[in-house]
Amino acid sequence: MKINKMMLGILAGTSLFIGFVIISVAVGAIFPSMHKLTAPLICRGEVQVESIQYYPSSGGVGWKNHVYCIQQGDQKEITFPAIGVTGLVYSAITFVVLLFLGRKTVVLPDNFGELATDLKPKKAGMFGSEKKKDNSALERLSELKKMRDENLISQVEYERKKAEIMEEL
Repeated sequence: MKINKMMLGILAGTSLFIGFVIISVAVGAIFPSMHKLTAPLICRGEVQVESIQYYPSSGGVGWKNHVYCIQQGDQKEITFPAIGVTGLVYSAITFVVLLFLGRKTVVLPDNFGELATDLKPKKAGMFGSEKKKDNSALERLSELKKMRDENLISQVEYERKKAEIMEEL
């Protein structure tokens, strides 16, 4: 089993974008309490989320969200680490989901790379006009007759190909 590294990289990049930008930052700005789920990974004490509404001079309404770790009466702001850990966790979850959904694009067949070897141009002869035949005309005619006997090709196709082989002699 071969792994498509390019597709794996695309899935990883997409997962990081979705986990950090979309889920951790955007959704976390709307629902800041979601960081409470992952904050215990960086805080052994109590986790507290505070949302402060403010009114900028340009008009409108703004919100400031803070995540605090409270240990033994000491309050420490862990907003950015909490966003980072949340982003990593959701990126990992997203990566696993995308990997499962795109598993057929990540795993390549064992003979990948060998399938197109017959498409590579064969080297021409000294003057470029000669064609090298691997099989003799007799072998090719024999194989052609066998194909006709097994109804793999029609009588018309058989006659046409037979004439081509005979012309090459």
